[in-house]
Amino acid sequence: MKLILLTFLFFWCSFSYGQNTLGVLDNTTESLDGYTLFSPRTNQSPRYTYLINNCGEIINQWESAFSLFSTDYLMEDGSLFRSVVDNQSTLDIPGNTGRIEHLDWDGNLIWALTFSDTDFSFHHDYVVLPNGNILMLVAYRMSEAEAIAEGRDPTTIANAELYEERVLEIQPVGTNSYNLIWEWHSWDHLIQDFDNTKNNFGVVADNPQLVDINFGTSFGEADWWHSNALSYSVALDQIIISNRNLNEFIIIDHSTTTAEAATSTGGNSNMGGNIIYRWGNPASYGQGTGSDQVFFGQHDVQFIPDGLPNAGKIMIFNNGNGSDRTRIQIITAPYDSNTNTYTYSGGAYGPVGPDYEYVDPVDPTNFHATFLSGVQQLSNGNLLICHGPNGELFEVDSANNTVWKYQSPVGNSGILNDGVDPLTQQTRVFRALRYAPDYPGFIGKDLTPGNVIELNPNEDNCTLLGIDEYDLNLTIDIYPTLVEDLININSFQYEVKQLYIQDLNGRAILEFNYPESTIDLSFLKSGLYFVSLHIDNKVITKKIIKQ
Repeated sequence: MKLILLTFLFFWCSFSYGQNTLGVLDNTTESLDGYTLFSPRTNQSPRYTYLINNCGEIINQWESAFSLFSTDYLMEDGSLFRSVVDNQSTLDIPGNTGRIEHLDWDGNLIWALTFSDTDFSFHHDYVVLPNGNILMLVAYRMSEAEAIAEGRDPTTIANAELYEERVLEIQPVGTNSYNLIWEWHSWDHLIQDFDNTKNNFGVVADNPQLVDINFGTSFGEADWWHSNALSYSVALDQIIISNRNLNEFIIIDHSTTTAEAATSTGGNSNMGGNIIYRWGNPASYGQGTGSDQVFFGQHDVQFIPDGLPNAGKIMIFNNGNGSDRTRIQIITAPYDSNTNTYTYSGGAYGPVGPDYEYVDPVDPTNFHATFLSGVQQLSNGNLLICHGPNGELFEVDSANNTVWKYQSPVGNSGILNDGVDPLTQQTRVFRALRYAPDYPGFIGKDLTPGNVIELNPNEDNCTLLGIDEYDLNLTIDIYPTLVEDLININSFQYEVKQLYIQDLNGRAILEFNYPESTIDLSFLKSGLYFVSLHIDNKVITKKIIKQ
């Protein structure tokens, strides 16, 4: 009998999902329960940064007067940092955002800065440091003459200009100002073997700590590095910069002074602002060929934070631009804690390959996100992956099984009706982050679920049941379902921790801790309601109709 019921449940869920193209497409008990933060891109106003639960219901949203890029962070006080597009420069950089905003939980603006002018602009990524300062990527326009003075081959300079990448640390001041605390310039650490009349002329292969200003000349872009990700290690006081066009990331020492960052000495590594480690494309420093290249247009390179599985390792969203698949890769960098540097004995930096790699387990070509995108290590060992071009968020476990899937319902034309094909609507999302329910930022906040984002939603059937949950569901009895005044709760051997009565919008009307077996609902208006019971770290939801 149980087999028949489970078989029916499977086909019932499969049928329901077949009608559902937006919002939650898959949800299992193996997914990390929590709240997912993301900012869909759209040309229509208003625009929102959303925080949703695993059922796709809105927990909070922050409106924006600007286009959203967006790199978003929920802070431990419940406030939001996000990047938006307020670009005052004329630099030719995809992802040239220009502005960072800090808002409280209720959407009130705390601080904002547009760091962009004709010849420079904040772009792509930033990091909020533990002390409240902000590290950000900023591109600066350098003239053709300045590039030639640094030994650039003049035949490869696009549009008579070349861009320098800088990392700035700023301290927010007031509501719209800042203090400059620290800075690092990539052009302080150049080498080249093109023009022997220049001071930085040398053997590129003998200087992996420096940047070859003539590598990547075939791109024909002023934005020849095209840095697209920034990450910071609190434990090491080091910064990762992802250089997409060079198909590698580099690590620099943040423990230097600004003066030391312009030299080759100082800081914990005693290497000043030189590159202390790089990986992904050894040809960039003369220690490999195209066959040694690992990255292909990567995004979202990051130190995995302490306290998580794989802490201290480096994770990369390797887009696979020019190939037929995307890979998520995790590597162990050869860090020497005695010298605060990375082991290097010539040739290409180790390791030879990644510790872990995710590709689509059925057909690797099924997962191919050629731009945007990101990944997050979750506390349960799963990975939250953002397929940026499609706006698809999905979670995979350690066996590469998909345990949660969500399709952003926001396209260029605005919020979409469920049932449309999202691939025809340009539902783009740069990144997404999941926060566990015990995250400090949620303390004292109203986390009552609201509506889903998509319009005219089909049934999501969000609460999928594993066999143990299915048995639990059968042993919960709520009656009558057609209520006049009282409902009865019989949970048999299970202890109900909390019970909510919710309206059609998901708002909690009543909340009970250790509820009685009989509850008076005589005061409710007629209509459809949900009874949500929290039992053994699971949630069982039943529909009732109040007469």
